[in-house]
Amino acid sequence: MKAFDPPLRSLAVVAITAALYASCSLIADTTLEGKPSSGSSGMGGIAGDGGVGGNVGGGAMGGGGSGASKPCGGTCLEDETCCADTCFDLKTNAEHCGACDKTCATGEKCCLGTCAACCDSADCATADHKCIDGACILDCTAPQTQCGSECADLDINPKHCGGCDHDCLSGHPCVGGKCEPGWATMSETGAPSARQRAAATWTGSKLFVWGGQDMQGPLDDGALYDPKTDTWTPLSTVNAPTARVDAIAVLIDNQRIMVWGGGLPSDNKALGTGKLYDLVASTWLDLKEPNFARRSPIATWTGSKVIIWGGMANDSAIGDGFYYEPAMDKWTYMPPNANSPVARTGVGWVWSGQELFLFGGRPSGLGATADGFGYTPDTKTWRKLATPAILEPRFDPFVAWTGTAMLVFGGRDVATTYANAALFDPVANTWSTVSPNPLGKRSAPDRRTGWTSSANPQVLVAGGVDDADDIKANGIVYDSIVNDWGTQIPAWTSGVDHEYGVCVWTGVELVLWSGLHNTVLTPVGERYRP
Repeated sequence: MKAFDPPLRSLAVVAITAALYASCSLIADTTLEGKPSSGSSGMGGIAGDGGVGGNVGGGAMGGGGSGASKPCGGTCLEDETCCADTCFDLKTNAEHCGACDKTCATGEKCCLGTCAACCDSADCATADHKCIDGACILDCTAPQTQCGSECADLDINPKHCGGCDHDCLSGHPCVGGKCEPGWATMSETGAPSARQRAAATWTGSKLFVWGGQDMQGPLDDGALYDPKTDTWTPLSTVNAPTARVDAIAVLIDNQRIMVWGGGLPSDNKALGTGKLYDLVASTWLDLKEPNFARRSPIATWTGSKVIIWGGMANDSAIGDGFYYEPAMDKWTYMPPNANSPVARTGVGWVWSGQELFLFGGRPSGLGATADGFGYTPDTKTWRKLATPAILEPRFDPFVAWTGTAMLVFGGRDVATTYANAALFDPVANTWSTVSPNPLGKRSAPDRRTGWTSSANPQVLVAGGVDDADDIKANGIVYDSIVNDWGTQIPAWTSGVDHEYGVCVWTGVELVLWSGLHNTVLTPVGERYRP
Protein backbone atom coordinates (compact mmCIF):
# COMPACT_ATOMS: atom_id res chain seq x y z
CA MET A 1 0.00 0.00 0.00
CA LYS A 2 1.15 3.45 -0.83
CA ALA A 3 1.92 5.51 2.13
CA PHE A 4 -0.18 8.58 2.81
CA ASP A 5 1.22 11.88 2.15
CA PRO A 6 1.75 13.84 5.37
CA PRO A 7 -1.41 15.98 4.95
CA LEU A 8 -3.47 12.95 4.29
CA ARG A 9 -1.91 11.09 7.30
CA SER A 10 -3.03 13.92 9.63
CA LEU A 11 -6.57 13.77 8.35
CA ALA A 12 -6.64 9.99 8.78
CA VAL A 13 -5.44 10.19 12.38
CA VAL A 14 -8.11 12.77 13.21
CA ALA A 15 -10.79 10.63 11.63
CA ILE A 16 -9.72 7.47 13.46
CA THR A 17 -9.51 9.34 16.79
CA ALA A 18 -12.96 10.78 16.31
CA ALA A 19 -14.33 7.35 15.55
CA LEU A 20 -12.75 5.91 18.66
CA TYR A 21 -14.12 8.74 20.81
CA ALA A 22 -17.58 8.24 19.42
CA SER A 23 -17.33 4.53 20.19
CA CYS A 24 -16.26 5.18 23.82
CA SER A 25 -19.03 7.66 24.27
CA LEU A 26 -21.59 5.11 23.20
CA ILE A 27 -20.22 2.61 25.74
CA ALA A 28 -20.14 5.20 28.52
CA ASP A 29 -23.62 6.46 27.77
CA THR A 30 -25.00 2.98 27.73
CA THR A 31 -23.30 2.06 31.03
CA LEU A 32 -24.22 5.26 32.85
CA GLU A 33 -27.83 5.34 31.79
CA GLY A 34 -29.96 6.12 34.85
CA LYS A 35 -26.86 6.70 37.04
CA PRO A 36 -25.31 9.95 38.30
CA SER A 37 -22.34 11.37 36.50
CA SER A 38 -18.96 11.21 38.14
CA GLY A 39 -18.45 14.88 37.50
CA SER A 40 -14.84 14.34 36.45
CA SER A 41 -13.31 16.31 33.63
CA GLY A 42 -11.99 14.49 30.61
CA MET A 43 -12.83 10.84 30.22
CA GLY A 44 -14.00 9.50 33.60
CA GLY A 45 -14.21 5.88 34.52
CA ILE A 46 -17.47 4.02 34.74
CA ALA A 47 -19.11 4.83 38.08
CA GLY A 48 -19.21 1.87 40.43
CA ASP A 49 -16.65 -0.06 38.41
CA GLY A 50 -13.73 2.33 38.30
CA GLY A 51 -11.89 3.24 35.12
CA VAL A 52 -8.49 3.24 33.66
CA GLY A 53 -6.70 6.51 34.22
CA GLY A 54 -5.91 8.54 31.15
CA ASN A 55 -4.75 11.86 29.90
CA VAL A 56 -6.83 12.35 26.83
CA GLY A 57 -7.85 15.92 26.33
CA GLY A 58 -6.37 16.79 29.73
CA GLY A 59 -9.07 14.76 31.58
CA ALA A 60 -8.26 12.04 34.14
CA MET A 61 -9.57 8.80 32.79
CA GLY A 62 -10.78 6.48 35.64
CA GLY A 63 -11.89 9.35 38.03
CA GLY A 64 -15.24 8.32 39.90
CA GLY A 65 -13.87 4.96 41.15
CA SER A 66 -15.80 3.08 43.92
CA GLY A 67 -19.05 4.97 43.89
CA ALA A 68 -18.44 7.38 46.83
CA SER A 69 -21.81 9.00 46.38
CA LYS A 70 -23.68 5.81 47.52
CA PRO A 71 -24.21 5.53 51.41
CA CYS A 72 -21.57 3.27 53.12
CA GLY A 73 -20.32 2.58 49.59
CA GLY A 74 -23.37 0.47 48.89
CA THR A 75 -22.05 -2.35 51.11
CA CYS A 76 -24.81 -2.57 53.81
CA LEU A 77 -26.92 -5.71 53.87
CA GLU A 78 -30.67 -5.58 53.46
CA ASP A 79 -31.39 -5.54 57.25
CA GLU A 80 -28.63 -3.01 58.04
CA THR A 81 -28.62 0.78 58.23
CA CYS A 82 -25.74 3.11 57.57
CA CYS A 83 -24.84 5.16 60.68
CA ALA A 84 -21.80 7.42 60.53
CA ASP A 85 -20.65 5.67 57.36
CA THR A 86 -20.80 2.26 59.06
CA CYS A 87 -23.41 -0.45 58.68
CA PHE A 88 -25.43 -1.52 61.78
CA ASP A 89 -28.36 -3.79 62.49
CA LEU A 90 -30.63 -1.44 64.47
CA LYS A 91 -32.57 -4.41 65.85
CA THR A 92 -29.59 -5.85 67.76
CA ASN A 93 -26.84 -3.20 68.11
CA ALA A 94 -26.78 -1.69 71.62
CA GLU A 95 -25.02 1.49 70.40
CA HIS A 96 -27.60 2.12 67.65
CA CYS A 97 -30.76 0.47 68.96
CA GLY A 98 -33.83 1.36 66.86
CA ALA A 99 -32.10 4.45 65.49
CA CYS A 100 -28.61 5.73 64.83
CA ASP A 101 -26.78 6.84 68.01
CA LYS A 102 -29.56 5.62 70.34
CA THR A 103 -27.37 3.85 72.93
CA CYS A 104 -28.67 1.36 75.51
CA ALA A 105 -27.69 1.77 79.17
CA THR A 106 -24.82 -0.27 80.63
CA GLY A 107 -25.89 -3.90 81.00
CA GLU A 108 -28.88 -3.55 78.67
CA LYS A 109 -29.28 -5.38 75.38
CA CYS A 110 -30.90 -4.29 72.10
CA CYS A 111 -33.93 -6.47 71.58
CA LEU A 112 -35.66 -5.92 68.19
CA GLY A 113 -34.78 -2.24 68.31
CA THR A 114 -35.74 -1.72 71.98
CA CYS A 115 -33.32 -1.49 74.94
CA ALA A 116 -34.08 -4.06 77.67
CA ALA A 117 -32.39 -6.10 80.41
CA CYS A 118 -32.70 -9.26 78.35
CA CYS A 119 -33.84 -10.52 74.96
CA ASP A 120 -34.30 -14.16 75.91
CA SER A 121 -33.74 -16.36 78.97
CA ALA A 122 -30.18 -17.14 77.90
CA ASP A 123 -29.31 -13.53 78.77
CA CYS A 124 -30.26 -14.02 82.44
CA ALA A 125 -27.54 -14.67 85.02
CA THR A 126 -28.94 -17.94 86.36
CA ALA A 127 -31.15 -20.73 85.09
CA ASP A 128 -33.65 -19.79 87.80
CA HIS A 129 -34.53 -16.61 85.90
CA LYS A 130 -36.68 -16.29 82.77
CA CYS A 131 -36.75 -13.33 80.39
CA ILE A 132 -40.29 -11.95 80.53
CA ASP A 133 -41.14 -8.64 78.81
CA GLY A 134 -37.48 -7.67 78.67
CA ALA A 135 -36.77 -8.36 82.35
CA CYS A 136 -35.13 -11.35 84.09
CA ILE A 137 -37.78 -12.69 86.46
CA LEU A 138 -37.15 -15.38 89.09
CA ASP A 139 -39.32 -18.32 88.08
CA CYS A 140 -39.28 -21.12 90.66
CA THR A 141 -41.11 -24.36 90.05
CA ALA A 142 -41.81 -27.16 92.51
CA PRO A 143 -40.01 -28.60 94.43
CA GLN A 144 -38.01 -25.36 94.49
CA THR A 145 -38.84 -22.36 96.66
CA GLN A 146 -37.91 -18.73 96.14
CA CYS A 147 -35.10 -17.76 98.55
CA GLY A 148 -34.13 -14.16 97.90
CA SER A 149 -32.83 -13.98 94.33
CA GLU A 150 -32.57 -17.72 93.73
CA CYS A 151 -34.62 -20.89 93.69
CA ALA A 152 -33.75 -23.63 96.15
CA ASP A 153 -34.89 -27.15 96.92
CA LEU A 154 -35.10 -26.94 100.70
CA ASP A 155 -34.70 -30.71 101.01
CA ILE A 156 -31.21 -30.83 99.48
CA ASN A 157 -29.79 -27.30 99.16
CA PRO A 158 -27.06 -26.89 101.86
CA LYS A 159 -27.39 -23.08 101.79
CA HIS A 160 -31.15 -23.22 102.27
CA CYS A 161 -31.67 -26.44 104.20
CA GLY A 162 -35.18 -26.78 105.55
CA GLY A 163 -35.66 -23.02 105.20
CA CYS A 164 -34.28 -20.05 103.29
CA ASP A 165 -30.81 -18.90 104.46
CA HIS A 166 -30.42 -21.86 106.82
CA ASP A 167 -26.83 -22.62 105.80
CA CYS A 168 -25.38 -26.02 106.70
CA LEU A 169 -21.88 -24.53 106.17
CA SER A 170 -19.17 -26.17 104.10
CA GLY A 171 -18.70 -29.89 104.53
CA HIS A 172 -22.22 -30.56 105.82
CA PRO A 173 -24.75 -31.82 103.22
CA CYS A 174 -28.48 -31.18 103.45
CA VAL A 175 -30.54 -34.38 103.58
CA GLY A 176 -34.31 -34.30 103.89
CA GLY A 177 -34.27 -30.65 104.91
CA LYS A 178 -31.81 -31.21 107.76
CA CYS A 179 -28.09 -30.46 107.97
CA GLU A 180 -26.05 -33.60 108.43
CA PRO A 181 -24.19 -33.56 111.78
CA GLY A 182 -20.59 -34.62 112.20
CA TRP A 183 -17.05 -33.43 111.59
CA ALA A 184 -15.94 -31.37 108.57
CA THR A 185 -12.30 -30.78 107.64
CA MET A 186 -11.05 -27.19 107.30
CA SER A 187 -9.03 -26.10 104.27
CA GLU A 188 -5.33 -25.47 104.84
CA THR A 189 -5.05 -23.25 101.74
CA GLY A 190 -4.25 -19.68 102.80
CA ALA A 191 -4.32 -20.61 106.50
CA PRO A 192 -1.81 -19.01 108.86
CA SER A 193 1.16 -21.11 109.93
CA ALA A 194 0.53 -23.81 112.52
CA ARG A 195 0.81 -22.50 116.09
CA GLN A 196 -0.08 -22.92 119.77
CA ARG A 197 -1.34 -20.55 122.52
CA ALA A 198 -2.90 -18.13 120.03
CA ALA A 199 -5.68 -15.63 120.79
CA ALA A 200 -8.99 -16.58 119.16
CA THR A 201 -12.69 -15.69 119.18
CA TRP A 202 -15.84 -15.90 117.05
CA THR A 203 -16.82 -12.71 115.19
CA GLY A 204 -20.42 -13.71 114.53
CA SER A 205 -19.58 -15.07 111.08
CA LYS A 206 -15.87 -15.99 111.11
CA LEU A 207 -13.14 -17.46 113.31
CA PHE A 208 -10.55 -14.85 114.36
CA VAL A 209 -7.02 -16.15 115.10
CA TRP A 210 -4.01 -14.01 116.01
CA GLY A 211 -0.57 -14.46 117.56
CA GLY A 212 0.67 -17.51 119.44
CA GLN A 213 3.97 -19.20 118.73
CA ASP A 214 5.52 -21.65 116.32
CA MET A 215 8.83 -23.51 116.60
CA GLN A 216 10.76 -20.30 115.85
CA GLY A 217 9.09 -18.12 118.50
CA PRO A 218 6.14 -15.76 119.09
CA LEU A 219 4.00 -14.58 116.16
CA ASP A 220 2.34 -11.27 115.26
CA ASP A 221 0.07 -12.35 112.42
CA GLY A 222 -3.28 -14.07 112.01
CA ALA A 223 -6.30 -14.71 109.81
CA LEU A 224 -10.09 -14.97 109.57
CA TYR A 225 -11.72 -18.30 108.65
CA ASP A 226 -15.16 -18.43 107.00
CA PRO A 227 -16.92 -21.79 107.54
CA LYS A 228 -19.50 -21.01 104.84
CA THR A 229 -16.87 -20.91 102.11
CA ASP A 230 -14.10 -22.87 103.88
CA THR A 231 -11.64 -20.05 103.16
CA TRP A 232 -8.98 -18.10 105.08
CA THR A 233 -8.28 -14.36 104.79
CA PRO A 234 -5.06 -12.95 106.32
CA LEU A 235 -5.28 -10.14 108.87
CA SER A 236 -3.47 -6.88 108.23
CA THR A 237 -0.12 -6.65 110.00
CA VAL A 238 0.09 -2.83 109.82
CA ASN A 239 0.00 -1.39 113.38
CA ALA A 240 -0.66 -4.88 114.77
CA PRO A 241 0.18 -5.78 118.40
CA THR A 242 3.66 -7.06 119.10
CA ALA A 243 4.21 -10.82 118.92
CA ARG A 244 3.03 -12.76 122.00
CA VAL A 245 1.33 -15.84 123.43
CA ASP A 246 -1.58 -16.26 125.89
CA ALA A 247 -3.30 -13.00 124.89
CA ILE A 248 -7.09 -12.56 125.02
CA ALA A 249 -9.32 -11.90 122.01
CA VAL A 250 -12.78 -10.48 122.74
CA LEU A 251 -15.46 -9.38 120.28
CA ILE A 252 -16.82 -5.95 121.22
CA ASP A 253 -19.80 -4.14 119.64
CA ASN A 254 -19.94 -6.83 116.90
CA GLN A 255 -17.39 -4.86 114.89
CA ARG A 256 -14.05 -4.85 116.70
CA ILE A 257 -11.82 -7.47 118.27
CA MET A 258 -9.87 -6.51 121.38
CA VAL A 259 -6.48 -8.27 121.53
CA TRP A 260 -4.73 -7.59 124.83
CA GLY A 261 -2.27 -8.96 127.39
CA GLY A 262 -0.28 -12.15 127.17
CA GLY A 263 3.49 -12.33 127.18
CA LEU A 264 6.57 -13.81 125.58
CA PRO A 265 7.19 -17.56 125.69
CA SER A 266 10.75 -16.93 126.84
CA ASP A 267 9.78 -15.49 130.27
CA ASN A 268 6.92 -15.31 132.78
CA LYS A 269 6.35 -11.57 132.58
CA ALA A 270 2.98 -10.22 131.46
CA LEU A 271 2.12 -7.53 128.90
CA GLY A 272 -0.41 -4.74 129.42
CA THR A 273 -0.57 -3.65 125.79
CA GLY A 274 -2.98 -4.44 122.97
CA LYS A 275 -4.91 -3.22 119.94
CA LEU A 276 -8.40 -3.20 118.49
CA TYR A 277 -8.97 -4.90 115.13
CA ASP A 278 -11.71 -3.27 113.04
CA LEU A 279 -13.47 -6.07 111.15
CA VAL A 280 -15.12 -3.67 108.67
CA ALA A 281 -12.06 -1.61 107.78
CA SER A 282 -9.61 -4.53 108.26
CA THR A 283 -7.26 -2.28 110.22
CA TRP A 284 -5.64 -2.25 113.66
CA LEU A 285 -6.57 0.63 115.97
CA ASP A 286 -4.66 1.90 119.00
CA LEU A 287 -5.95 0.90 122.44
CA LYS A 288 -5.38 2.91 125.59
CA GLU A 289 -3.03 1.05 127.93
CA PRO A 290 -4.02 0.38 131.55
CA ASN A 291 -1.53 0.31 134.41
CA PHE A 292 -1.67 -3.48 134.80
CA ALA A 293 -0.63 -6.55 132.82
CA ARG A 294 -1.87 -10.17 132.67
CA ARG A 295 -1.33 -13.48 130.96
CA SER A 296 -4.39 -15.69 130.22
CA PRO A 297 -6.93 -13.74 132.28
CA ILE A 298 -10.69 -14.31 132.24
CA ALA A 299 -12.23 -11.89 129.73
CA THR A 300 -15.77 -11.36 128.43
CA TRP A 301 -17.90 -8.71 126.70
CA THR A 302 -20.99 -7.59 128.63
CA GLY A 303 -22.59 -5.53 125.87
CA SER A 304 -21.01 -2.26 126.96
CA LYS A 305 -17.66 -3.19 128.52
CA VAL A 306 -14.97 -5.87 128.64
CA ILE A 307 -14.50 -7.49 132.05
CA ILE A 308 -10.98 -8.77 132.75
CA TRP A 309 -10.29 -10.71 135.94
CA GLY A 310 -7.45 -12.80 137.34
CA GLY A 311 -4.72 -14.24 135.17
CA MET A 312 -1.01 -14.55 135.80
CA ALA A 313 1.97 -12.22 136.11
CA ASN A 314 5.51 -13.18 137.13
CA ASP A 315 4.33 -16.75 137.77
CA SER A 316 1.77 -15.57 140.36
CA ALA A 317 -2.03 -15.67 140.18
CA ILE A 318 -3.83 -12.30 140.39
CA GLY A 319 -7.03 -11.77 142.39
CA ASP A 320 -8.43 -8.52 141.05
CA GLY A 321 -9.67 -7.13 137.77
CA PHE A 322 -10.56 -4.22 135.53
CA TYR A 323 -13.15 -3.44 132.94
CA TYR A 324 -12.68 -1.52 129.72
CA GLU A 325 -15.37 0.73 128.21
CA PRO A 326 -14.62 1.29 124.49
CA ALA A 327 -17.14 4.13 124.12
CA MET A 328 -14.92 6.25 126.40
CA ASP A 329 -11.63 4.39 125.86
CA LYS A 330 -11.59 4.06 129.66
CA TRP A 331 -10.24 1.45 132.10
CA THR A 332 -11.81 1.08 135.57
CA TYR A 333 -10.41 -0.94 138.48
CA MET A 334 -12.50 -3.73 140.08
CA PRO A 335 -11.19 -3.78 143.67
CA PRO A 336 -11.57 -6.98 145.69
CA ASN A 337 -13.98 -7.02 148.62
CA ALA A 338 -15.29 -9.40 151.29
CA ASN A 339 -17.34 -11.36 148.71
CA SER A 340 -14.82 -11.47 145.86
CA PRO A 341 -12.61 -14.47 145.07
CA VAL A 342 -8.99 -14.63 146.08
CA ALA A 343 -6.34 -15.15 143.43
CA ARG A 344 -6.50 -18.64 141.91
CA THR A 345 -5.49 -20.80 138.99
CA GLY A 346 -7.50 -23.51 137.23
CA VAL A 347 -10.81 -21.69 137.81
CA GLY A 348 -13.86 -22.49 135.67
CA TRP A 349 -15.95 -19.53 134.51
CA VAL A 350 -18.86 -18.52 132.28
CA TRP A 351 -20.79 -15.35 131.35
CA SER A 352 -24.57 -15.67 131.70
CA GLY A 353 -25.48 -12.50 129.87
CA GLN A 354 -25.91 -10.63 133.16
CA GLU A 355 -23.40 -12.09 135.58
CA LEU A 356 -19.86 -13.46 135.46
CA PHE A 357 -19.66 -16.79 137.35
CA LEU A 358 -16.46 -18.39 138.70
CA PHE A 359 -16.21 -21.85 140.21
CA GLY A 360 -13.44 -23.90 141.85
CA GLY A 361 -9.76 -23.50 141.17
CA ARG A 362 -6.57 -23.53 143.20
CA PRO A 363 -6.52 -20.56 145.64
CA SER A 364 -3.08 -18.96 145.44
CA GLY A 365 -2.12 -21.84 143.15
CA LEU A 366 -2.50 -24.48 145.88
CA GLY A 367 -4.94 -27.27 146.71
CA ALA A 368 -8.51 -27.13 145.34
CA THR A 369 -11.81 -25.48 146.27
CA ALA A 370 -15.55 -25.85 145.60
CA ASP A 371 -16.49 -22.22 146.19
CA GLY A 372 -18.10 -20.04 143.57
CA PHE A 373 -18.63 -16.33 142.91
CA GLY A 374 -20.74 -14.04 140.79
CA TYR A 375 -19.94 -10.52 139.54
CA THR A 376 -22.66 -8.16 138.28
CA PRO A 377 -21.16 -5.32 136.21
CA ASP A 378 -24.30 -3.19 136.39
CA THR A 379 -23.96 -2.88 140.17
CA LYS A 380 -20.19 -3.52 140.26
CA THR A 381 -20.68 -6.06 143.04
CA TRP A 382 -19.46 -9.56 143.87
CA ARG A 383 -21.51 -12.23 145.62
CA LYS A 384 -20.50 -15.55 147.15
CA LEU A 385 -22.45 -18.49 145.71
CA ALA A 386 -23.91 -21.28 147.80
CA THR A 387 -21.38 -24.06 148.37
CA PRO A 388 -22.42 -27.29 146.57
CA ALA A 389 -22.59 -30.27 148.92
CA ILE A 390 -22.78 -32.54 145.83
CA LEU A 391 -19.43 -31.44 144.33
CA GLU A 392 -16.00 -32.07 145.82
CA PRO A 393 -13.36 -29.30 145.70
CA ARG A 394 -11.73 -29.25 142.25
CA PHE A 395 -9.88 -27.25 139.63
CA ASP A 396 -9.90 -27.37 135.80
CA PRO A 397 -13.63 -28.23 135.56
CA PHE A 398 -15.76 -28.02 132.41
CA VAL A 399 -18.14 -25.06 132.89
CA ALA A 400 -20.93 -23.89 130.57
CA TRP A 401 -24.12 -21.80 130.56
CA THR A 402 -27.33 -23.64 129.59
CA GLY A 403 -29.40 -20.50 129.17
CA THR A 404 -30.77 -20.65 132.73
CA ALA A 405 -28.08 -22.35 134.84
CA MET A 406 -24.34 -22.97 135.19
CA LEU A 407 -23.25 -26.52 134.41
CA VAL A 408 -20.13 -27.81 136.18
CA PHE A 409 -18.74 -31.18 135.10
CA GLY A 410 -15.54 -33.02 135.95
CA GLY A 411 -12.33 -31.38 137.00
CA ARG A 412 -9.68 -32.72 139.37
CA ASP A 413 -7.88 -32.18 142.62
CA VAL A 414 -4.30 -33.08 143.46
CA ALA A 415 -5.17 -36.77 143.84
CA THR A 416 -8.01 -37.68 141.44
CA THR A 417 -10.16 -36.69 138.45
CA TYR A 418 -13.96 -36.42 138.78
CA ALA A 419 -16.85 -37.64 136.59
CA ASN A 420 -19.80 -36.05 138.42
CA ALA A 421 -21.66 -32.86 137.51
CA ALA A 422 -24.14 -30.35 138.92
CA LEU A 423 -26.27 -27.36 137.89
CA PHE A 424 -26.29 -23.99 139.68
CA ASP A 425 -29.48 -21.91 139.59
CA PRO A 426 -28.40 -18.25 140.04
CA VAL A 427 -31.91 -17.04 140.89
CA ALA A 428 -32.55 -19.60 143.65
CA ASN A 429 -28.84 -19.79 144.57
CA THR A 430 -29.10 -23.58 144.70
CA TRP A 431 -27.35 -26.61 143.24
CA SER A 432 -28.96 -29.72 141.74
CA THR A 433 -27.49 -33.08 140.70
CA VAL A 434 -26.87 -33.98 137.05
CA SER A 435 -27.09 -37.59 135.83
CA PRO A 436 -23.75 -39.44 135.49
CA ASN A 437 -21.71 -38.60 132.40
CA PRO A 438 -20.86 -41.64 130.22
CA LEU A 439 -17.54 -39.99 129.31
CA GLY A 440 -16.27 -40.78 132.80
CA LYS A 441 -13.49 -38.86 134.48
CA ARG A 442 -12.40 -35.72 132.61
CA SER A 443 -10.83 -32.35 133.36
CA ALA A 444 -10.27 -29.28 131.20
CA PRO A 445 -6.83 -27.69 131.81
CA ASP A 446 -6.94 -23.99 130.87
CA ARG A 447 -5.97 -23.41 127.20
CA ARG A 448 -4.52 -26.91 126.96
CA THR A 449 -7.61 -28.96 126.09
CA GLY A 450 -11.26 -29.39 127.10
CA TRP A 451 -14.03 -27.23 125.66
CA THR A 452 -17.75 -26.59 125.94
CA SER A 453 -20.47 -24.78 124.05
CA SER A 454 -22.65 -22.28 125.93
CA ALA A 455 -25.92 -20.31 126.00
CA ASN A 456 -27.97 -23.26 124.77
CA PRO A 457 -30.11 -25.85 126.54
CA GLN A 458 -27.93 -28.49 124.84
CA VAL A 459 -24.33 -28.19 126.03
CA LEU A 460 -21.50 -29.76 124.06
CA VAL A 461 -18.54 -31.15 126.03
CA ALA A 462 -15.43 -32.19 124.09
CA GLY A 463 -11.81 -33.16 124.64
CA GLY A 464 -10.09 -32.77 127.98
CA VAL A 465 -7.80 -35.22 129.78
CA ASP A 466 -8.69 -38.35 131.68
CA ASP A 467 -7.37 -39.50 135.06
CA ALA A 468 -4.19 -40.79 133.37
CA ASP A 469 -3.62 -37.32 131.85
CA ASP A 470 -4.22 -38.69 128.36
CA ILE A 471 -5.78 -36.19 125.93
CA LYS A 472 -9.21 -37.29 124.68
CA ALA A 473 -10.66 -36.53 121.23
CA ASN A 474 -14.36 -37.27 121.64
CA GLY A 475 -17.27 -35.76 123.54
CA ILE A 476 -20.96 -35.74 124.36
CA VAL A 477 -23.98 -33.42 124.42
CA TYR A 478 -25.81 -32.68 127.68
CA ASP A 479 -29.52 -31.84 127.36
CA SER A 480 -30.45 -29.59 130.29
CA ILE A 481 -34.15 -29.81 129.47
CA VAL A 482 -34.32 -33.52 130.27
CA ASN A 483 -31.24 -33.48 132.54
CA ASP A 484 -29.45 -36.23 130.67
CA TRP A 485 -26.38 -36.86 128.55
CA GLY A 486 -27.50 -37.73 125.04
CA THR A 487 -25.72 -37.65 121.70
CA GLN A 488 -22.20 -39.04 121.67
CA ILE A 489 -19.66 -36.94 119.75
CA PRO A 490 -17.28 -39.19 117.79
CA ALA A 491 -13.57 -38.49 117.92
CA TRP A 492 -12.52 -35.83 115.43
CA THR A 493 -11.46 -37.36 112.17
CA SER A 494 -7.80 -36.25 112.16
CA GLY A 495 -7.03 -37.92 115.48
CA VAL A 496 -4.59 -35.13 116.42
CA ASP A 497 -4.54 -33.74 119.99
CA HIS A 498 -4.97 -30.01 119.21
CA GLU A 499 -3.17 -29.39 122.53
CA TYR A 500 -2.94 -25.63 123.21
CA GLY A 501 -4.75 -25.14 119.91
CA VAL A 502 -7.64 -22.85 119.00
CA CYS A 503 -11.18 -23.82 119.94
CA VAL A 504 -14.33 -21.69 119.72
CA TRP A 505 -18.05 -22.37 119.85
CA THR A 506 -19.84 -20.45 117.07
CA GLY A 507 -23.38 -21.07 118.22
CA VAL A 508 -23.68 -23.76 115.54
CA GLU A 509 -20.33 -25.55 115.43
CA LEU A 510 -17.32 -26.36 117.59
CA VAL A 511 -14.23 -25.26 115.65
CA LEU A 512 -10.81 -26.79 116.43
CA TRP A 513 -7.62 -25.64 114.72
CA SER A 514 -3.88 -26.27 114.99
CA GLY A 515 -2.02 -26.80 118.29
CA LEU A 516 0.34 -29.57 119.26
CA HIS A 517 0.18 -33.27 118.48
CA ASN A 518 2.86 -35.28 120.25
CA THR A 519 4.97 -32.11 120.65
CA VAL A 520 4.72 -31.29 116.91
CA LEU A 521 2.59 -28.40 115.62
CA THR A 522 -0.25 -29.46 113.34
CA PRO A 523 -1.89 -27.34 110.58
CA VAL A 524 -5.08 -29.41 110.78
CA GLY A 525 -8.46 -27.83 111.51
CA GLU A 526 -11.90 -29.43 111.91
CA ARG A 527 -15.44 -28.42 112.80
CA TYR A 528 -18.21 -30.35 114.55
CA ARG A 529 -21.90 -29.73 114.02
CA PRO A 530 -24.13 -31.48 116.59
